[in-house]
Amino acid sequence: MTSLAGDGWQLRACLGDEWRWHVGPNKTWDAPGWLPARVPGSVLDDLVRAGEAASPYHERDSRLSEWVPERTWVYRRRFVADAPTLRFEGVDFACTVLVDGRELATHEGLFAPFDVDVSGFADGAEHLLAVVVHPAPVSEPQVGKTSRVRVHKPRMNYGWDFCPRLVHQGIWRPVALVDGPERLPLVTLAGGVGTVEIDGEVVLRVEEPELWWPNGLGAQRLYEVEGFRVGFRTVELDGYRLVVNGVPTYIRGWNWCPLDPLYGVPRPEKLERLLTLAQRANVNLLRVWGGGLVETTEFYELCDRLGLLVWQELSQSSSGIESVPATDDAFVELMREEARAIVPRRRRHPSLALWCGGNELAGKQEGRSDDVPLDDSHPVLAALHEVVRELDPGRGWLPTSPSGPRFLNRLDVIAEDPEGQHDVHGPWEHQGLRDHYALYDGGTAILHSEFGVEGMANRGGLEQLIDEEHRWPCDRTNPVYEHLGAWWNNAPLVQRCFDGRIEDVETMRRCSQWLQYDGLRYAVEANMRRERSVGVLPWQFAESFPNAWCTAAVDWWGEPKPAYWGVARAYREGHPSARFATCAWGGEAEVRAVVHGDAPARLVNLDGTVVAEGHGEISAPTEELSDVFVLDLDGRNRYVMTTAKTLAPLLDLPRATLALVDGVLTNTGGVAALGVILQGDVEDNVLDLLPGESRRVGPATGAEGWNAAL
Repeated sequence: MTSLAGDGWQLRACLGDEWRWHVGPNKTWDAPGWLPARVPGSVLDDLVRAGEAASPYHERDSRLSEWVPERTWVYRRRFVADAPTLRFEGVDFACTVLVDGRELATHEGLFAPFDVDVSGFADGAEHLLAVVVHPAPVSEPQVGKTSRVRVHKPRMNYGWDFCPRLVHQGIWRPVALVDGPERLPLVTLAGGVGTVEIDGEVVLRVEEPELWWPNGLGAQRLYEVEGFRVGFRTVELDGYRLVVNGVPTYIRGWNWCPLDPLYGVPRPEKLERLLTLAQRANVNLLRVWGGGLVETTEFYELCDRLGLLVWQELSQSSSGIESVPATDDAFVELMREEARAIVPRRRRHPSLALWCGGNELAGKQEGRSDDVPLDDSHPVLAALHEVVRELDPGRGWLPTSPSGPRFLNRLDVIAEDPEGQHDVHGPWEHQGLRDHYALYDGGTAILHSEFGVEGMANRGGLEQLIDEEHRWPCDRTNPVYEHLGAWWNNAPLVQRCFDGRIEDVETMRRCSQWLQYDGLRYAVEANMRRERSVGVLPWQFAESFPNAWCTAAVDWWGEPKPAYWGVARAYREGHPSARFATCAWGGEAEVRAVVHGDAPARLVNLDGTVVAEGHGEISAPTEELSDVFVLDLDGRNRYVMTTAKTLAPLLDLPRATLALVDGVLTNTGGVAALGVILQGDVEDNVLDLLPGESRRVGPATGAEGWNAAL
């Protein structure tokens, strides 16, 4: 194999059929109009690197690039045909391939690889390869109609709540000269024997193989065969319960979106960083959301190594107006052929747990207060399931997520049909200082596969994203904030939760991130406390595009927000939690909580005084507690609360003092240090330290909290 990846490419824009003038063999290599390009990559990334377009990752500058996908883009490079076949792993979206001006192939579809016969050019001479990437196809943004979607391509890029319109184009996967057809392994484990077949021939047979286990259950044993790594394990869906190697496994998950809207640009360090963060957060499954990509080989290989199971959705998604895919024969056949190209290339991975037809595919039904999720009676979903059964037999399948029978996790829907809460979605917003707890404690879902809480960006990201003069106000009256995550800008709620006392961007950031941390942590814990729950998957792990406000727990630069640490802690084995009505107890005569898990509980005042102790249940008169106090569960989990009707007392705390020596953080003062967030590659974060307490945190480089800093 000879790779044609790298920087040896050029790129130019064309309108109409102008591209035909630029693909012949006699064109000068250094002719005007050509820009340096790289493959794999993205057209817009090449333009930004060449200074021909503004970076989209600053304020509202993404709008300056919306013209790019309307053009035709010609990639070219010189090559020697030292093998008979030119293999394209992926071009986004439609292309024409020429060598020395001779048209050899046309192709549509970014997920299906294709081969081009170049044996007629195997003369040892240098030839000119041209790949004409035609204008991007029309498709629907988030607020539209799913039935109008006619292509299998990420919807996110057409404009989504967490991504501005940045429609992708380019040779987004590797290109290489190869000697023969692609070899696609089929891995099975049956009767204690692991086998790998290629084209019907057994190329590996292992008696009683060492098993591959997901993160937290065992090692990830991989076997090498013909250049592939494979693993042997069984994964079944028992209803919604995941059973791995015969062991019922609670899903500690996250929802995964593409690394970036320019998904063709290789980002190996970022990919490894994010997936390692997921592993360290005790995650065992990632749901690859249907508004984005069918993920790459590199993604799957890392998941294989890290023990992260994958729930892979096809690239279909809901829309704001109507969420039912087209049913005509042409679209059904298109999706069938897409699946036939995709499934055999992912099935070898032990991390692949199940296939799903898409995200939130549902329709209205009279008499229902929520949408009705589609099932395999829909022609497209039936066709996709048929392909999965044929090409990846035994793999789990869900037609869509949520798969119902009820769609929403909402109190009125729960009251209508509490037993119908099987696989549900929502909400994606903090519900307030009382309603949030009531909703999640009132839930009855078996699987809560998507829900979230919004919060503001990290300080470092915000400073790179928005110029200082545009950072305040932080609400939607500011046009920059309106562009960067308007759906998730809950500044009015944050102000109400803090008595309207927020007057600067730093305070707004800290307050909003605290609500996201505490709200998402409580939502996850409430799901895990429920006896019939088999899994929980918050939305979303990392953001694809840098926003000022979003629901992600890890920012675009790969830095965790406080919410990441709250969920990571909730996912620890044996993690205790508590059920309570609010974190702001003003107007109540008594603070009350029910403890889940084997942990003694204490209500502790700011100066470290223990007001009450209990096991299973705990309570204390509100008047005996300080303005800010802590519900402590054996030091393994803590909730910061107030005796006011809001969280405003957190803005008036007396100062605490901290010391950091050899990776150990100590509260050296006489009051609790609350919400301490450490900088650096630390082992734990968002800490509440009582007076005199120490915690090993690893190589921190600084810290700041509500009332302490280093």
